[in-house]
Amino acid sequence: MTRVLVYSHDTFGLGNIRRMLAISQALTEADPNVSVLILSGSPMLHAFRMPPRIDYVKLPCLARDTEGVYGVKYLNLDYAAALRLRSSLIVSAAIEFAPDVVLIDKKPLGVDGELEAALDLLAGQECRPEVYLILRDILDDPEVTQRIWDKHDYHGAIAKHYDGVLVAGSPSVFDVAQEYAFPAATREITEHVGYLHRQAGRKTREEVRATFDLDGLPLVLVHAGGGGDGAPLIEAFIEGLSARAGRAPFYSWIISGPEMGAGDRERARASAATLPHVRFDDFTDDMSSCMAGADAVVSMGGYNTVCEVLSLRKPALIVPRSRPVKEQAIRALRMADRGYLACMLDSEMTPAALIAGAMRLTMNGAAQVRARHALPFEGLDRIADVVCRQAPLRPRLQRSTQDRRGRVAAAL
Repeated sequence: MTRVLVYSHDTFGLGNIRRMLAISQALTEADPNVSVLILSGSPMLHAFRMPPRIDYVKLPCLARDTEGVYGVKYLNLDYAAALRLRSSLIVSAAIEFAPDVVLIDKKPLGVDGELEAALDLLAGQECRPEVYLILRDILDDPEVTQRIWDKHDYHGAIAKHYDGVLVAGSPSVFDVAQEYAFPAATREITEHVGYLHRQAGRKTREEVRATFDLDGLPLVLVHAGGGGDGAPLIEAFIEGLSARAGRAPFYSWIISGPEMGAGDRERARASAATLPHVRFDDFTDDMSSCMAGADAVVSMGGYNTVCEVLSLRKPALIVPRSRPVKEQAIRALRMADRGYLACMLDSEMTPAALIAGAMRLTMNGAAQVRARHALPFEGLDRIADVVCRQAPLRPRLQRSTQDRRGRVAAAL
């Protein structure tokens, strides 16, 4: 088996783990000889179905607040101790799994450098694995991103450890190498592979819609991704519905997300329960099926959500977050300028505007779908091609348990 080790950045929301799970599944579907081990601290990783030949090592959870400050989510450990624990688990996994290819999500050295020991160890292997950095289309404001990358010397880390940088996006929307002023050495190994196409999910459109009494109404899916900062959107949408008199303009399917605060979630659920033609759910592990069943989508603007609405041909109103990073706002504005979707900044969001925007989607959303034909969506296939092409089976180094333990100790 060709072994692929995947590191998924995991400090906020579900976006990173959902993206890396999609990539992992694409690898195993492209080659029956590939097996994948995912390293992630996502608190919801257990809730997703693991396809064959994919498993995971759960790292202790970290958290990031709305100001971008990292901390420990659950354990009674200080942040430095939690990082050491995560780093030691990553090193052990790297040694015992002995990967042929390593895919790193978003941060070249992991959260606060937690990958550095493992990358150094792998670089010294007799059969060194191929190492690739996976970037979504947009990270943050260019000035902020350049400052962070310079501070942590990410380009130095890329030169030392990486064989390629694969950007899951299109330079026609955001040219990562140019916008972030990558130096020549990084630019030379950077490739835009296209957005990650999403399939319709486990249920058909008809199966999803059969669970609703739509009464002839269009179905609008309203969701906030992981939900950690989604309460304002959900509350405003419900308030907008409450303010309307007469027959509802559409059936609203609201999914709050599992990381919404319990108080916010229960208040929203109670308010939604008083309204006709509204269904409220906490979480789904099959968002693609939900979107396939909907006629239009109102949501925040994470990478996975945007890929889903675009590739599943759903008219969408995106209400992006703008703190602590501007990634969602930049993506939504760029795509709205090209007619791919509608954008409403959080500073513009009102209950009445949300409902009016959703109504426009149900009446005239086809123009968005037509405009998207120019976007490339072969990202999953191209990443799989790179991994399967660059990872021929290698001779395995047989080492004793004592030797492996010694290498773990030396790395740490």
